[in-house]
Amino acid sequence: MGLVAALLSLLALPGLAEELPTAAVPARTADRLGIREGDVVEVAADPGMRTARRVRVGVVWSPKEHPADVARQELRLVLRLPFLETLTGRADTVDRVVVRLREGAQARRVREDLEAWSVGFDAYTAEELAAHTSRAFVVVSRFHKAIALVTLLAGGIFLVAVTGLRTSEMRREIGALRLVGIGRGTLFLAVVGIATGVALFGTLLGIGVGAVLVAAINAYYQPLFQTSLVFAVLEPQTVGAAAAFSVLLGVLSGVAVATRLLRQPPLEQVGR
Repeated sequence: MGLVAALLSLLALPGLAEELPTAAVPARTADRLGIREGDVVEVAADPGMRTARRVRVGVVWSPKEHPADVARQELRLVLRLPFLETLTGRADTVDRVVVRLREGAQARRVREDLEAWSVGFDAYTAEELAAHTSRAFVVVSRFHKAIALVTLLAGGIFLVAVTGLRTSEMRREIGALRLVGIGRGTLFLAVVGIATGVALFGTLLGIGVGAVLVAAINAYYQPLFQTSLVFAVLEPQTVGAAAAFSVLLGVLSGVAVATRLLRQPPLEQVGR
């Protein structure tokens, strides 16, 4: 079987009696062209359709999609190899051969054996090919991680500022409670608890906003590219890391503010 991007045109030939070659059509291509199983189409290897041949759509299926394929928006067909050779005029010529090894076989050793007597082709293991074709996505992934780190640091600074301001506003209340006999340890824990609560509230609010944005991104881009690929996802490890970071910052900011407040005389705190 081979993949070929070709120009197609739907033919209304319901009573066709001749036996036609069959083709498998990915669901994306079928949706864009408005064809379904049993339809007869013309396919050619040249844009001018000078060597057009009729084929019948034998099956429409949904293959696993790759982000690069989604971005290119190509039309694809899967044809039987003998028919594809006739259509392209390239007999006994292939661009890529995939060899599936038996369980337990050593892919690298097979690759080395093939390269030892190969003439005119290169051999790769599945891991090497995946690493070679995914370099662009690795760069994008690292770029996204850098953006996430900067965003997390900026959000942390904002969180520390908010918790610091919120607990600093309790200066009078802290002074009054100290004057009526509330212990320093109790007040210290109360300030830290309030700061932690503010941090948790901000975390939950951020997770909610993130969930809404993820849903909106997928709702927009999936119909746009006619795919089931997920363009944005809220990963549990990311949520956990952000929550732990915000709580830690909340506790640290609460400790800093509580320490500063409890060092001041209570009469000064209440304005006397």
